[in-house]
Amino acid sequence: MATRTPGDAPRLTRRDLLALATVAGLAPALPRASHATGTPAISGQLALAPPGAVTLSGLLGRRYTVNLEGRLQRVEPERLLAPFEPAARERGDGGWLGEHAGKFLDAACCVLADQPDAALAASARRVAQGLLARQEPDGYLGSQPAARRWTGWDVWVHKYHLLGLLAYHDWSGDAAALEGCRRIFRLLAATFGEAPGQRDLVRAGEHVGMAATSVLVALCALYRRTGDRTVLDFAGDVVRAYDHPGGPRIVAALLEHGEVHRTANGKAYELLSNLVGLVELHRLTGEPRLLAACLAAWRDIVGRQVYPSGAVSAGEHFQPPPQQLAYAASNVGETCASVNWIEFNAALLELTGEARFAAEIERTVYNHLLAAQDPDGGDLCYYTAFAGRKEYSPGLLCCVSSGPRALARLPRLAFGTDAEGIVVLLYAAARARLEAAGTTVDVALETDFPADGRVRLRVSPEAPARFRVRLRVPDWCPRFEVRMHGRVAGGARGEYLDLVEDWEPGATIEIELALPLERMAGPARYPGHEYLRRGPQLLALEASLNPSLPDLSRAAIGRLPPRLDPRPRAGRADPAYAFAGVVAGAAASGGPALVPHELVCVPFADARDFRALLVRHPRRGRAPRTAYARAALSTSPWMVRPGALALPGDLAESLTDEDPATYAAIDPRDPSFGASANVDAARQGALVWFSVILDVPARLGRLAFRHGPVGPAGGAFDPSDGGPWLELAPGRVRGWRDGEYPDPDHARWIRVGRLAGYPASLAAARALVTGSAFSLALPAAREAWGLRIVGRPAGDFVTCGELAGFDA
Repeated sequence: MATRTPGDAPRLTRRDLLALATVAGLAPALPRASHATGTPAISGQLALAPPGAVTLSGLLGRRYTVNLEGRLQRVEPERLLAPFEPAARERGDGGWLGEHAGKFLDAACCVLADQPDAALAASARRVAQGLLARQEPDGYLGSQPAARRWTGWDVWVHKYHLLGLLAYHDWSGDAAALEGCRRIFRLLAATFGEAPGQRDLVRAGEHVGMAATSVLVALCALYRRTGDRTVLDFAGDVVRAYDHPGGPRIVAALLEHGEVHRTANGKAYELLSNLVGLVELHRLTGEPRLLAACLAAWRDIVGRQVYPSGAVSAGEHFQPPPQQLAYAASNVGETCASVNWIEFNAALLELTGEARFAAEIERTVYNHLLAAQDPDGGDLCYYTAFAGRKEYSPGLLCCVSSGPRALARLPRLAFGTDAEGIVVLLYAAARARLEAAGTTVDVALETDFPADGRVRLRVSPEAPARFRVRLRVPDWCPRFEVRMHGRVAGGARGEYLDLVEDWEPGATIEIELALPLERMAGPARYPGHEYLRRGPQLLALEASLNPSLPDLSRAAIGRLPPRLDPRPRAGRADPAYAFAGVVAGAAASGGPALVPHELVCVPFADARDFRALLVRHPRRGRAPRTAYARAALSTSPWMVRPGALALPGDLAESLTDEDPATYAAIDPRDPSFGASANVDAARQGALVWFSVILDVPARLGRLAFRHGPVGPAGGAFDPSDGGPWLELAPGRVRGWRDGEYPDPDHARWIRVGRLAGYPASLAAARALVTGSAFSLALPAAREAWGLRIVGRPAGDFVTCGELAGFDA
């Protein structure tokens, strides 16, 4: 992909120009059936499988079922409706909690459209009817009192109400649900605009207004179902609001520089949600600038943002390239962003039919989406890092409600149809009933993919017919062979292989996909690290399958074998893979530095306590018990984002990443400090803290601290009042596994001592140098769930390069 400097105008590739020409009507298009009387100006080149057409089995089928039985069937309707009760609405403390009802309805009704389920149907009816019963006469369905309407997340919540109630209407046919959506729209249109007395939409939502303007996608869906021209006109008003003073300028910015991290505030979830809406509005109106902006964003994400797993964010934001992060403290791989990345690619795939968009869906589905889901229980991760224990949560949390929406759509992502026939998009074991050449075609895809690259595709039209079966050739696949009628055909990476035949019932196609095993360089921030990929899946060392390894960070995969066969796992359908590798010797053993050792990996999607960002050259000695654990700063306890005065390299994961070159810094002048630390943000000398949070308790006997940069302006702690102090958390710090946002600020902490040798005077502290290190040996080892250092800055800021706990 061509690179450009920030000032360069975005360049349209030849492929993009062809896409623009196609959707502008210069190439044949497939008339697209829809729910609506709102006919699109541009017909898409491909239609994803319709509801009820596909039944999955194999890996994706298991995960689809776990989503239904482990998550959707367990959701309690009354909890979803609670934010809209009069008392709760009067308190106005719902925030974005109101979104969960709409997200649940959207996911549940997607499943119900595929298969009947009495319990889920009852829950969906209870939620939909409960929402409609709580809708106010003017159409308002938020969780705020009248005086605080349309602040914070209010419009955002209504977006998900629209999407959820429309899905419910599509499944149930309940006209009241559609009327409820019309009433929401009429209220939005009356409230926001440029007429006297109307509000500015971009000032009614978080993240430079993108939370509010993301209602665009729901407006497009409503227009599809009603054909009401005023809805489409208001959708255009939403896009024009982008350019209001202080607005996100989404289209203008992407056309100017094409960089998503520089568009609005770079918030991945909200920006992607807007982009999905822009693709849909382009289809409805034919406006080419909207598609050009979306393609510019897509190219930037694929070229410089997306991880090998399909994740697109750290700290919930697109990061300045080439920064990609890996560990829990950096809140990598927000599930909401992954879900909307899939939706964005699905919208572009239906619009253009191009295989490159299906490739991104495959990458994300088989890696970060499935990795976020507990494969047994159905709970989901808010974020999914590349090392550590996954933080599955049962709670009503933003990402935990988003993940089921994508998992519910897995059957529809597996196949598509176009004007010429059937398109195979994902090589998932499945049965489908699709339409081609005026006849119904039964399709069976038999495979153990992605564990095995052999696929048998059976195509059985009800009557003989001539049509095309289009097979997507994955971009990771170096050899794609098809055998049929004694003939062999090969496909090119990243393209389609077309089979145009006079099909008879029972026709069989044998497909073989080579599943290459390849090393992929880790992010620039982690020299000497790598990812390992087999076919579409990243692999990870799994602690439970390597019981003799005390530290996964002290092991490295050796030479890759020419062929890697799955190893069955007792009691599990998902395989494991064994490699020859090495582990580091003990630091003071006098023995060899590296010892040969078998290492066992599983797909990242199946890992629980793991390491997917692998080391190439393991260091000797035991890792701290706190290595790579979640970390937090008093300025930002659970969100990792740069503050207004953040210093270069200011990342909480620096506390636990075992890298002496990285550090995190706290500046009490950061405007987030007051809200997070419950102190006066303007008060210099306030107590600040760095903390490390463990997901299982550890017995710690020695605590270590290392500064980052120290200089005349700051970096050290002020020891005038006896600090800094080390503290341990004797009980679990509540967080994702409890269905809550992590809150180390309100955990119980016990002071255990002061760092040995830390300067006793302010002058001496200011004379410290970068990397100054100290430790505290405890009289006896203590069990702890967390470790933190607390003190006052000796200058404008204080730095931490390492905060670690050891056995002894």
